[in-house]
Amino acid sequence: MSFRKIKTIQVSERVFDIVCDHLDTEASEYDVKISGYLECFNNCREQGYVLHVSSSDFNNKNRTKDDLCIWVHEHRNGDSIVVRWQTEYPHNGMFNEETYTTRTKCFHYNQLQEAADFIVELVKAHFAEEFR
Repeated sequence: MSFRKIKTIQVSERVFDIVCDHLDTEASEYDVKISGYLECFNNCREQGYVLHVSSSDFNNKNRTKDDLCIWVHEHRNGDSIVVRWQTEYPHNGMFNEETYTTRTKCFHYNQLQEAADFIVELVKAHFAEEFR
């Protein structure tokens, strides 16, 4: 018998491993003061991780104005990689309807690096002043 993570969690984890390694390197290179954490999400048909990124302390109650939240999961009807993002802090860890319909980018199932590169560019664009 063997136990392992379901594929959608594995895909999300692999993408975010690439993203976090890249952002850790860039943050130390540019002395960027951003931080983040990964959290699991599950809305029954989609599961994966959401990355919360902020330039302020996560214990600060007023942090939502500069948060960036990025979800990665497999498409609910296939194995493509789905990236969703929003700047509002998510209610119950989930993206909102606007994010679901307008802030979504899909990648082929084997494009882990491309999905990670897209996410890194999202973070760098959102926190452009910190990356100067």
